[in-house]
Amino acid sequence: MLAKTREFWRDNVIFGSASLISGLFNYLYHVVLAHVLGPGHYGDLTTFLNVTAFLVLPGPVITLLYTRLGRRQGAQARRETVWLWGGALAIWLGLIGLSAPLARMLHVSPVLLSVFSLEVVPSLALAANMGILQRVRWYTWVGILTVLITAFRVIAAGVAAFIHFHPLFSVGLLEGIAAFVAYFASRRIAGRAPMVGEPSKADVISGTAVVGVIDVFLAISDGLLAKHSLPALAAGRFNGLATIGHTVQFVSGSFGTVMLTSIIADPEKRGRFLATTAGVYGAISVAAELLFVFSGRSVVMLVLGRHFLPVVPWLPYYGWGMIALGLINIAMLYSVALKRWEAVAIAGFGLIYWIYSLLRSHSVGAFVRATTNTMVTVLVVSALVMVGVELWTRGGRPFRGRVRT
Repeated sequence: MLAKTREFWRDNVIFGSASLISGLFNYLYHVVLAHVLGPGHYGDLTTFLNVTAFLVLPGPVITLLYTRLGRRQGAQARRETVWLWGGALAIWLGLIGLSAPLARMLHVSPVLLSVFSLEVVPSLALAANMGILQRVRWYTWVGILTVLITAFRVIAAGVAAFIHFHPLFSVGLLEGIAAFVAYFASRRIAGRAPMVGEPSKADVISGTAVVGVIDVFLAISDGLLAKHSLPALAAGRFNGLATIGHTVQFVSGSFGTVMLTSIIADPEKRGRFLATTAGVYGAISVAAELLFVFSGRSVVMLVLGRHFLPVVPWLPYYGWGMIALGLINIAMLYSVALKRWEAVAIAGFGLIYWIYSLLRSHSVGAFVRATTNTMVTVLVVSALVMVGVELWTRGGRPFRGRVRT
């Protein structure tokens, strides 16, 4: 029992520290490019990043699946590798074919859209390797790879700061190269992982896939719809606000992943792992929120520059929405660990309503209100339902969510 607790805290410290360093690199990336590009072109940059995140929608799904299923063997592993590379290449080629109409809709360059999406090609195989490493709880390697990827992005941003001829092209190309480097590094490490996992089951695969899809849409929908619905300057400013705000939610990823693998290893302690994870994340995110409240202007000036100062009044309110989103992510990962899907279903309905609200919003303030109001509501409903289900399962009903490892 004590050993399991020590492992839980050790994994949190390792992966949490790596995520913190990665987050700092990500901040530095946006700091450099926001100052170099200004609101208009920075809006283009965030659009390219969001489109890429949409294209690699299967990535988080694949990571979660391999976190449950572990490393595959022999012919099955080779077959799945072919599918992962072939699927990613097909997605990228499809984007190239649709780049012209998509670029017109988002008011960006079709050439840059194709260049930025190059990192899609190795992304699915990289996601599988990360899941394999998480399954065996090799969080030191997961952390190193996570930091490596964001460090390459900072290098790309630095190059763009000194190359004034098509800086966005340089950033997109270098990020694509970095993705290939990260994949080959991860393949070597994941190839040494022990064979630990569970059989592929339809309910696990489908449920985990839904969680991954919802998680990606929750992370990118507001940025993409802002670029589509708002004027270029307002869209750029909102995406700058989202860059700062989503950093709070980003922290939940490492804590939630450690919680997921800890519950899979010891499902009887699920309540303790959930409470500890939510408590640690809550303390960190509230500290960030206090920074937004009392030093919001300084944060925006440091990260984005003076052209983004009009979003300062909205930062604290948006921050509460991001805190709620992080807790929603943790709740969904808890559901994945136990094969119980009530939190996932609530988040799915919340996502649909959120997108509907964003489509009816036509200002930065309206986007912020739609986001925060929806996320807080989804969190409250999820918490009430999860507590009710937990009490019901402990009141004499059989618990069917117990994980077999």
